[in-house]
Amino acid sequence: MRKAILTTCLLSVSLTQAQTLYVNNSDNTYQPFDTKKAEMTFNEAQQLVRIRLADGTISQFATAMITDIAPVSNSGTKLTYTLSPQISFNISDASNYSEIVETIVTDELDDESGDFVENYKPERTITITFSATGVKTSSLPGDITATTKGGHIVINSMRSNVAYRVTGTCTNGSLKIYSTKKFQLMAQNLKLTNPTGPAINIQSGKTVYFTLLNGTTNTLCDGGTYSTPEIAADGTEEDQKGTLFSEGQLIFNGEGTLNVTSLGGHGICSDDYIRVRSGNINILNAAKDGFRTKDKFIIGRTASTAPTITVNATNNGIDCSEGTLTIEAGKLDIKSGSEGIKVEYEEQVPDPTVIPDAYIKGGFIKIVTTGEKSSAIKTTRNYTQSGGIIQATVNGNGSKIINCDGAVEFAGGKLTGIANGTISADETSAGGIKSNGNTTITGGTIAIDCTGRGSKGINCNGDITVNGGDIILLANAENNTDIADDKKSRAMTAVNIIVNSGKVVASAYNHALSSTGGIIMNGGIVNAYSNTSNALSIDATQTGGWLQTKNAE
Repeated sequence: MRKAILTTCLLSVSLTQAQTLYVNNSDNTYQPFDTKKAEMTFNEAQQLVRIRLADGTISQFATAMITDIAPVSNSGTKLTYTLSPQISFNISDASNYSEIVETIVTDELDDESGDFVENYKPERTITITFSATGVKTSSLPGDITATTKGGHIVINSMRSNVAYRVTGTCTNGSLKIYSTKKFQLMAQNLKLTNPTGPAINIQSGKTVYFTLLNGTTNTLCDGGTYSTPEIAADGTEEDQKGTLFSEGQLIFNGEGTLNVTSLGGHGICSDDYIRVRSGNINILNAAKDGFRTKDKFIIGRTASTAPTITVNATNNGIDCSEGTLTIEAGKLDIKSGSEGIKVEYEEQVPDPTVIPDAYIKGGFIKIVTTGEKSSAIKTTRNYTQSGGIIQATVNGNGSKIINCDGAVEFAGGKLTGIANGTISADETSAGGIKSNGNTTITGGTIAIDCTGRGSKGINCNGDITVNGGDIILLANAENNTDIADDKKSRAMTAVNIIVNSGKVVASAYNHALSSTGGIIMNGGIVNAYSNTSNALSIDATQTGGWLQTKNAE
């Protein structure tokens, strides 16, 4: 209490002597205030001081942060506060992102050991060569048979430890493989088009190591209309869901290039899971989804190289329909008419073993979406980012950067998003991060600019807790006329907004920070600005930190 009283006396002196007040920013820098031009008041307990500047900006902080009053000082460093900060994509992000290098699992008892071709030792390699006149194979052992018709070949195998080297060019051909064992498929400058179905159709539930041999470029294309599917042994129709389809796991490796065009189905599809460890994969066009899995989807990197992936899809860029998506490394560039990345699970009777979460741990991800109510990343359950860099632009009405039915956790990395859409036909708001659960931010950088009417920077149906990180949220576009209060443009909205550390810069057409429960500030820095109303929807309960606000004039 004595320090507060002394501080009050010093402030009174400063008002007549035009001295400068220096306030600790908690990072060894100081905010200078010209006390001659500032209006200062204290709360009843003299624990908080409020300084109103000539332009209407109000700074509120604990009196304990006041460290000095003097005519001059070399320690004055102005606290950065811009009413309309600019958000743009940093070109250097494409080369300065973090990655996690995988560890090869050699223990055969570990479920993941089967994902590594390093543990697979082929004892026989079969060469399959396509040409304009047909297709042929090298000599076959007794437990492998091949049936050909023009440029179309069907392999039946019961052999273990086998690899297929596939090469050549054919504009009317395909490769179908039935196998009771896992195998390796090595692509060596293969150019294969099937006008009536998948270019490669793997009718085996076993693991396939799809190796893009170093220095090679491989091209696959399907047809716009698929022929009637074959009938399987159990009497059902065989799946033929895309240009490259597999009933089992697809594990991509090698340092070659694979170019895929899908005119009638998905680009690359597995009814199990897909793991990309290396290689350059370009889905040039997909009539449906770029990648489609029925289980998990993983992008990592080997010790020597990381994958690069580009997707141009009519529907979703990557669709993980019943599993978890994990991105640890690599460089992704996705353009989609619907979701950029979708992790979904919508069965009426939930399976507790299915966990439709998204984990971003490393890599560089660039996403552009165009469809109404599309999202850069959509999850049926939780979203967690601990590393990597995301640059996302969503253009459709009602679209989101991150759209999460569960909780959002942001612990590291960087997210830069621009949401250009406005309110959709069903009055769904566009915006940055949408969470139906709680949102927790403990580190990293988030910068979101919402340019459409009625959009939200972060919109949370639970609580938003900021324990660290650097956050910039802009929602300065006008509101739509005659809309409900919850459809107005706001930078951050939640039940409770709790700031314990970190920095938040929020600027909005309506309230910068809007809460139905409470705005609680225990630490950190919050800069809040409103174009048309109060910066905060309700008064903040402040015990620490630095709160700087400017209401509409």
